[in-house]
Amino acid sequence: MEITKETFRDEVARFRSTFKEGAIDSAEKSLTWEKRGNVGIIIFDQYQEKANKLSSPNMLRLFDLFSQAEKDKDIGCLVIISRKPTIFIAGADIAEISKFGTGEAGVDALMKLQSVFTYLEKLSIPSIAAINGACMGGGTELTLACDYRMITDAPETRIGLPEVLLGIFPGWGGTQRLPRLLGLEKSLDLILTGKTIDGRKAKKIGLADKLVPKEFLEDKAIAWAQELAKTRGKRNASVREFRDRIVETVPGGKWLIFDQAKKKILEKTKGNYPAPLAALEVVRQTYGGDLEKGLHVEAEAFSKLVGTQQSKNLISVFYLQEKVKKDKGVETTAIPQEIKRAAVLGAGVMGGGIAQLFAAKGVRVRMKDINWDAVGKGMQHAYKIFKKQVDRKKMKSNELDNAMARIEGSVTFDGFKHLDLVVEAVVEDLEIKKKVFQELETKVEKKTILATNTSSLSVSQIAEATKDATRVVGLHFFNPVDKMPLVEVVRGQKSSDEAVSTVFLFAKKLGKTPIVVKDSPGFVVNRILGPYMNEAVHLMVAGVKPVRLDAVMEKFGMPMGPCALLDEVGLDVATKVSKVLYGAFGDRMKPPEMMASVAGEGRLGKKTGKGLYLYENGGKKRVEDTAFLGKIGFKDTGDKVSDSEIEKRLVYLMVNEAARILEENLVREPSDIDVGMIFGTGFAPFRGGLLRYADSVGAESIVSDLEIFVRDLGQRFQPSGFLQQLAVSGKKFYRE
Repeated sequence: MEITKETFRDEVARFRSTFKEGAIDSAEKSLTWEKRGNVGIIIFDQYQEKANKLSSPNMLRLFDLFSQAEKDKDIGCLVIISRKPTIFIAGADIAEISKFGTGEAGVDALMKLQSVFTYLEKLSIPSIAAINGACMGGGTELTLACDYRMITDAPETRIGLPEVLLGIFPGWGGTQRLPRLLGLEKSLDLILTGKTIDGRKAKKIGLADKLVPKEFLEDKAIAWAQELAKTRGKRNASVREFRDRIVETVPGGKWLIFDQAKKKILEKTKGNYPAPLAALEVVRQTYGGDLEKGLHVEAEAFSKLVGTQQSKNLISVFYLQEKVKKDKGVETTAIPQEIKRAAVLGAGVMGGGIAQLFAAKGVRVRMKDINWDAVGKGMQHAYKIFKKQVDRKKMKSNELDNAMARIEGSVTFDGFKHLDLVVEAVVEDLEIKKKVFQELETKVEKKTILATNTSSLSVSQIAEATKDATRVVGLHFFNPVDKMPLVEVVRGQKSSDEAVSTVFLFAKKLGKTPIVVKDSPGFVVNRILGPYMNEAVHLMVAGVKPVRLDAVMEKFGMPMGPCALLDEVGLDVATKVSKVLYGAFGDRMKPPEMMASVAGEGRLGKKTGKGLYLYENGGKKRVEDTAFLGKIGFKDTGDKVSDSEIEKRLVYLMVNEAARILEENLVREPSDIDVGMIFGTGFAPFRGGLLRYADSVGAESIVSDLEIFVRDLGQRFQPSGFLQQLAVSGKKFYRE
């Protein structure tokens, strides 16, 4: 499909109503042109924003600059580079993506935008993308339209096509050019998963041609361009390895790759995410064919996905993340401290995990316990996490050594006097924690923030043991610390805004997604999960097999079902938390008697090899334990309890508890709960979050079902006052 400046300008006019005033002027300031001898340079530096993005005005500006480069007979090579320190191009403008139309109009609009990159690809002169920092989505698609790619080895450099995480797929030629460049297996691995890779990996697989230090990127890119300008040599697009060529050319080779890819998608997504399947089908239909026809197929499939509810929900999750990035944790102008030196009290699994996280992010940390044996175990745990990263080639051996050197072990409070933050991670016992904080306060400066990693105990009661409760906060990491993205920042009754803001911003520095919650038993995530896991046991007692319960909830979209989750958490830990919740909230949180009896028999879950399931091969394989089911008198009731009832009993109890949390003003807004549930439990992102899902069902419908459950099953299903108000008024949790 050929494009002219006039036809493209006509298409951009359709978007003008959505442009902010001065958008075209902003694009001209964001994308500027330089000439250095026979090299033309397009410099991307988004005007008055932190990130470069490919909005429609910016695409129009790029088209103008590509035209200018081609018309200038002195220019023999084109370089595209960013002036942002950690971002090349963050991707397309998400706000515009969500407004793309469906049908022929949407396809036509998308193909016009695709054609900007096609124009770049067909320039008579070669082009180089000089990449440093995040290069995502549309940014990666732009680089694929260039002849060559130079990338830095800086830690902030990541490149990929994460569109499937938004419920769509690459729509500006990514499904066409990446397979042509890398072959099927490597390209599908990126397109279908949304994963991003660093500069080293990009160079290794052929996504980048040259790897350089970021300090020399511009000089080396221009020097390379000057050499290319002499011959104006374009490149052969494919860098497929010999093995890939063989696999794809043997009879049935390509179809085997597609079949295996589809199986992996369905295994991972349970069919809940249509975007990876749609992307796979586009590649299957177009691989090895004409580029222009392939782009049309890509555009048609893309336009069908944009309007799906899954895409809308995933985009809303993206905006939740963006909101957290801009949040300071408090509404006041409190000035947070910078955390440079920290300590962890308690060198168990949590303590070792927290110390490893701090060290990984460049923070020096002291890890203290009562004896050197305990400290040694904490060190070993931290080392194992780093070693896995080395084994997976995500870290070099010398980087591991440097990171471990940032962790110092101790059995005394020596060196605590000049710390910025101390995180307590000792045994989950209120009196022990109080004694620890009482002593700790005498060993640190007055400015040192004291945080507890408790998962269910009162931060305010722990703070009572200190003379200055204003500097005590909760900093609740989830296990395993290195993998779980959520952190609950718990505001005690006397916690200062400065302390809350400091740990909130520090959690973001650690790469975590924090939410601020007021002090209350179970905080947000464990309080909502409490009735969910209790109800799973009630259902099991009623004759529903654990394997069926888990299958229903995995189909709903949870990463694992409630029974598997109980075993993962540990039945002993779950029992302790349930006792705290029962003591605080009464009969609606009363755990089934079977919970304590099972834990008392040593069936603690995955860590002991047996819980509600048996675990084989070092915990890798989960199997049904028929002997255990027989021992508890389990009687399979078959389909007496439908899948729909299972889903509603489990999910609606979570919605009901979330409504109570809002009613008690324990969080600042509904989005905090959705962030907590998505990033703390893996609650189905394609549903937009627990409360976004509740809004899609409707409070009236949820209350109606809960009232039926109250009649048939008991008062634990009693709808909260706030949920009933929403049902009566017809309002939603989200008021936009």
